[in-house]
Amino acid sequence: MIAQRCINCSKRVEWIVLAINFGLFLFKGWFALISHSKSLLIDSFESLANFIITIVVLVSLKMASKKADEKFQYGYGKVEFLASGVVNMLLMLTAIFYIFVSFHEMVMVGPEKPPGLIAVVAAAISIVINYIAFGYGRCVGEKVGSSAILANAQINLADVGTSVAVIVAVVGCNMGFTRLDHIAAIVICILIIKVTLDGVIKSVKGLMDVSLYSEERHIRNLVDDIVEVGHIGDIRARLVGRNLLVDMDIFLPPNSVLEKGLETVEKIKNTLYKKRKDISEVSVQLLAIPVSDEPAEKTDD
Repeated sequence: MIAQRCINCSKRVEWIVLAINFGLFLFKGWFALISHSKSLLIDSFESLANFIITIVVLVSLKMASKKADEKFQYGYGKVEFLASGVVNMLLMLTAIFYIFVSFHEMVMVGPEKPPGLIAVVAAAISIVINYIAFGYGRCVGEKVGSSAILANAQINLADVGTSVAVIVAVVGCNMGFTRLDHIAAIVICILIIKVTLDGVIKSVKGLMDVSLYSEERHIRNLVDDIVEVGHIGDIRARLVGRNLLVDMDIFLPPNSVLEKGLETVEKIKNTLYKKRKDISEVSVQLLAIPVSDEPAEKTDD
């Protein structure tokens, strides 16, 4: 069972990240203007994109918390995968746009005055704040099993990488590598695309009910010793948001007592709920082992 403090954190983590991202946008944007750093300016717009994306995550988490109803009998959990996909797609498209902008400026405008070293201070502060936000978001996301919160935490981690690139670019420009600020801006965008592409792939797999082979194998190992008679048939696991829905077939001999089978079902459910906190529902079908209708062959004495 998820600890209450983790549930409380999951309710406020995105609001905290929302405030951090908007604050970093204003902070880095101001220092980008006074230092004339292209890479820091793109880094600030990434924080703005993160701010907008966090709003999307907040809406999705609100919807995902709704209970199952007649319209959506499996609940609204998959909206988290949808939000995670939207989160990453928005940031990816933004990064692609900034690649073209930076490349155009580097080629058409040419070398400019090196950015001020004050941009290094802004990037360093951004690294510390984003890493704290990433650690907090990852902790909460793993504890409550939320793909949307984890996706948003990864974006803060990507922001750490972009700020490191800003520091390298600013220092390099002041050492004579005049185009390094534009090059760093392009590298930042490529890093963002790599992180967001992984997030999009995970979201698509969640929405398409990709086969959870490792999960199904683990569940089979947990119930293997429980089924005293008969044998285990198919086991299907479906990820809905942060929860697993498990469906399995148990085959019993035709002459077995129904009460014994129901006891087995109860043992299976209790074991899975105890061993796997991410399982929210277990459905077990009791089936009879097929008996051959063909008569036994007779042999002549």
